Amino acid sequence: MRKITQTIVIAIITATLQVSTQYSVCVASNDEALVDRVLAVVNGRPIFFSDIRRKLQVGPLVVVSEYPATKDANPQTRALNDAINLELILGAAKDLDIDISDEELTQEMDRHLSEQKISKDKLGELLKNEGETLENYRRDFRNQLVLRNFQRRIIAPSIKVTDKDVETYYLSQSGESANDLVEVSIRQILIKIEPNMNKELSAAKRELASDIFKKLKAGLDFSDAIGLYSDEPGAKKSDQKPIVVKLKDLSPALKSSIEPLKPGEVTQPISTPRGLVIFQLVERKLGENREFTAQKDRLLQELRMLELVNQTGKWLAEQHQRVTVKRIDE
Repeated sequence: MRKITQTIVIAIITATLQVSTQYSVCVASNDEALVDRVLAVVNGRPIFFSDIRRKLQVGPLVVVSEYPATKDANPQTRALNDAINLELILGAAKDLDIDISDEELTQEMDRHLSEQKISKDKLGELLKNEGETLENYRRDFRNQLVLRNFQRRIIAPSIKVTDKDVETYYLSQSGESANDLVEVSIRQILIKIEPNMNKELSAAKRELASDIFKKLKAGLDFSDAIGLYSDEPGAKKSDQKPIVVKLKDLSPALKSSIEPLKPGEVTQPISTPRGLVIFQLVERKLGENREFTAQKDRLLQELRMLELVNQTGKWLAEQHQRVTVKRIDE
């Protein structure tokens, strides 16, 4: 991507998490014999071969979406799909009266140039060096601002990112060692078996533990089961709090049984020196970690970016079913 175009795109990405750029030039250069042609028509607006050629030469290739193509499709197909999808968004924005006035456009451009420490004379020089015009620059900038406003109004409200999502994302980015930071909240039912207990009573205790597990799997509330069956001191207290422990600090046997659980799920009876124990996972979360705290805001923005891409893709998929897109390249 050429410098000045890249500068525009970076600015809008910062403001909206997702951007698009589009060129619309309908005349081939004088030194080429190729006659320009229409590749697609969206909402009555043609997309020309020269539009796509410029995307291939200048970039960015895809910043809205290459849907319904995949990332391994050829560059021209991806660029054309991106141009089509931009037109779908611009058409929807027009229907919703989402627009940028000339005054707003000028203000945003002046603010952007000020942030980039680029004078208007310097802008003119950069555009000239790239073979661009101020008219094209303003059109591209306007489209990006319309896209930003469209996403804020239509797409952004559907984005939901929780603290739990951020923690999970951090763990996935940090590698296996991040598992050492995971804390689990667990509750337990203890069926006490003394070392000198006779075989008949010991067998009865084991059968009881197996029966409790079956009842839990059938829907018996774990709190009720604790009150009914657990030999743990204080088990009958209604305000008993879960045990919080780092996953790495559990014995290998306990860790292998508890780690795969989802919140609310229970283990089979596990033999321990105190007897048989059935555990329930209440919660899994990231323990105190300075690195995570320092990166949390950045990770939140990355997740929102990913979710914006995902939600925009869903919106585009719906539009492709509603709007007539005539492709002439196929």
